[in-house]
Amino acid sequence: MIAPKITDALGRLYSEEKHRIVFWYDADKEFDEDVGSLDIEGVSFIRLDEMSALEVKAKLELEDKQNKYLVYAPFPVPDLKDDWLVDIRLYSRTFYADRASILLDDLGLTSHLMRDHLIKRQSFLNNKNRLNKLKEWVRADDNEDAVDLKMLAVVVKSEQPEVFQVLMRLFSAYCSDGRCDLRTPQKLWDSIEKYGLNDYFWELMRAFFGYHHDEKNLSDLLLRIMVTDFVSHLKCPYPQSLDHLQLPNSSLSTNAAVFLSQWRGNARLSQYYDIISDHIGRELRIDDHIGDMSEDDLVDVMTFEAVEKRIARCLRDNLLEGELLNPSHIKEVISKRCDGYWASPYFGLNKEKSGNDYLATYKALESAADLHELRKLHDEGFSYPNAKAMYDAYVQKLFRFDQLYRLYHERATKTENRGWDILKELKCSVEACYSKWYVDQLAISWGRFFQPKDGEGLLDHWSLADITNQQDFFVKHIDKVLKDTPNGTVYVIVSDAFRFEVAQELAAEINGKKRFKADLASMLGVLPSYTALGKAALMPHEVISYKEDSSASVLLDGLPTSSIEQRSKILEKYQGVAIHSGELRKMSRDKGRSFAKPWRIIYVFQDQIDATGDKAATEAHTFNAVRESINELSDLVSHIINNLNGSQVFITADHGFLFREGDLTEQDRSTLGEKPANAIHGNKRYLIGRGLGEDRNIWKGMTHITAGTKDDMEFWIPKGASRFHFAGGAKFVHGGAMPQEIIVPVITVKELHGQAIERSSVKRVDVSILGNIRKIVNSLQRFEFIQTEAITERILPRTLMVSLRNGNDLISNEVALTFDSKSPSMDERKKIASLRVKAGQYDNKHEYSLVLRDPETNIEYLRIPIIIDLAFSSDF
Repeated sequence: MIAPKITDALGRLYSEEKHRIVFWYDADKEFDEDVGSLDIEGVSFIRLDEMSALEVKAKLELEDKQNKYLVYAPFPVPDLKDDWLVDIRLYSRTFYADRASILLDDLGLTSHLMRDHLIKRQSFLNNKNRLNKLKEWVRADDNEDAVDLKMLAVVVKSEQPEVFQVLMRLFSAYCSDGRCDLRTPQKLWDSIEKYGLNDYFWELMRAFFGYHHDEKNLSDLLLRIMVTDFVSHLKCPYPQSLDHLQLPNSSLSTNAAVFLSQWRGNARLSQYYDIISDHIGRELRIDDHIGDMSEDDLVDVMTFEAVEKRIARCLRDNLLEGELLNPSHIKEVISKRCDGYWASPYFGLNKEKSGNDYLATYKALESAADLHELRKLHDEGFSYPNAKAMYDAYVQKLFRFDQLYRLYHERATKTENRGWDILKELKCSVEACYSKWYVDQLAISWGRFFQPKDGEGLLDHWSLADITNQQDFFVKHIDKVLKDTPNGTVYVIVSDAFRFEVAQELAAEINGKKRFKADLASMLGVLPSYTALGKAALMPHEVISYKEDSSASVLLDGLPTSSIEQRSKILEKYQGVAIHSGELRKMSRDKGRSFAKPWRIIYVFQDQIDATGDKAATEAHTFNAVRESINELSDLVSHIINNLNGSQVFITADHGFLFREGDLTEQDRSTLGEKPANAIHGNKRYLIGRGLGEDRNIWKGMTHITAGTKDDMEFWIPKGASRFHFAGGAKFVHGGAMPQEIIVPVITVKELHGQAIERSSVKRVDVSILGNIRKIVNSLQRFEFIQTEAITERILPRTLMVSLRNGNDLISNEVALTFDSKSPSMDERKKIASLRVKAGQYDNKHEYSLVLRDPETNIEYLRIPIIIDLAFSSDF
């Protein structure tokens, strides 16, 4: 009985491979008795032991050239010189029914020279699952080495039958439960030895890495690859104690860098790289080796996480030592490391673990560098001819001090929460720059306009040319829009304590969205700058007043304003309503539209920042609340315009705030003696009442001047940035007259239509390659790229992964480059990618590619043809 497998194999030779004649030589006469029972549709049967060779030749070539034949011979294949049918055999197919031959056919291999090799691999091929996986990868023209590589890939469960992929799986198998054990033999290697693939594996390692030690060892190979990668990227003499651990062949050692780069970039296996590199780094005592190296020495090294920490420390120390003569150097190093493995979000699983913390550390360092650089521009302090000039200076550039200070602490908090002390010393330097210099200098300069020598001050005339007072907000901004858009709904978002520098960041974010345009302006806030008065001033009204009782509640046209319901009552006669932001955000599209339909104007009140900052227990989280508020407001604007048909959105605030991270001392407290007997209400930065009297240590004013009230309500505020008291927290305050408190933002957001969308389109910045590099002759090649224009609110940064590829296959390391420069100088918008070509044979007539891809979408941005003609290549 002929096995079905043999019948199927024979059938495929006719049906799939389209052979007309098949010879079957059965030297052992194993199928002599059963071969006659074969029934293959459309195939005739001939036995060579029953017909002469001449008769068969005549039948096949002269009598019948159309039909299909199986020619069976119960003897071995004759020598060519004795075979009358050799010419027919050469254009036909010869079939063998032994196990190796069947496997040869099953795998689709065409070379019968592979039969003996498959016999050697019987232990691997005896398993159906392994065989089926191998069949997915085998190609008809594969040789012994190609098949063995694919067998290795099957054994280690590699993603692809590629040497580096096999190695990643093998090395990753050293990890278990978040730990690395290089001393215990691993099961994958045992399987490689079991199936006889170990000799071939070591030959691969010799060919790819020059590894040919007498006592070959996986963990030794891994150690040498990592040391070689580390040493090859140093820009200083390497430690001699590591010399004996390097791979010996410098021409092949580039493969160490390419391999580790690809491992770090592997989404599934990079987590094991982290564990292993940490283990080997500690074994080598890498911290000791790099302790005296600078950030310049290490800037290209990605091998060990310890390098990241050393570079961050070097940059921190540079800032502490005041070495800002070349701030662009610090930013260049930060930019490069932020694109590197340990900090970039685009590598591997990067990084639910430490990656985001390193990114936060570098961004904190960058904020500190920018803050100190900004301070150097104003070394002589602030001097302006009048209050309007200083006001303009703040909204144009001085707000950056407050913004950079906030960004520094927001980012530094992430590293502190991880338990890192790396920024602890820098924190003092930042505090000294901001709290002890900037805030003090700002207070001194701004204070000159409250009691000028040559006349009345701001408290006597609380107005500035061309600047809207906060109590005029509705008339100047909202009423006009309502008249111009009789059918639309206008939204006014009032965010408590949303100061100007925060609004500047939000406006930039909104302008980075397609179809939206945000314009940022400012108002002179009411004084005292506190919530009840600020929110009331933003509402439509004829008269602002205070209730004649001990509460001193703010009234609009005689109506109370404290609650959402009370504000809705006031808005009713303007076809308006008030609502909490959280309530509006929860509404579905249909429910939101139904809610908005009756109203011409909707006031939306958000209280994220003030609710956090104005409590002693939570004031330390103020900057986190700012970030949450920015995100919430950005989403809220999109919801209003996209889902609720809002025609226009205004975002403003009741007041700003002052915040300092450092502990306050008695010097930060106002020298106010006793609280005035007639004080009705107050907080850390203000007191209100009637008949308060005088005190030389405070500013005194009247709300009918500074807020447009009809009352004779008086107020006291501390001079500068001091507090009356520290009770209830003192880091976060408002109520006074510092620019951060009383310069109130107004963001106007519109949806763009038609040609306006094209004119204000948002796009990623374009990138071009510099030079005409079309041929690579060295294993290390530098490619220079330029960002074609500066980053703006509507031209957004772009990150690209740069690599060399053969088709889609990586043949180099992969480098991330982020193009985010705002500089008008083309020289400052250049980036360099250093690519190492994997050692191997390259056809100088074949076209390879320099490829730039978007790491988020994996879409190719640019593909440039490249010829590779290396002076040396391995002979593998």
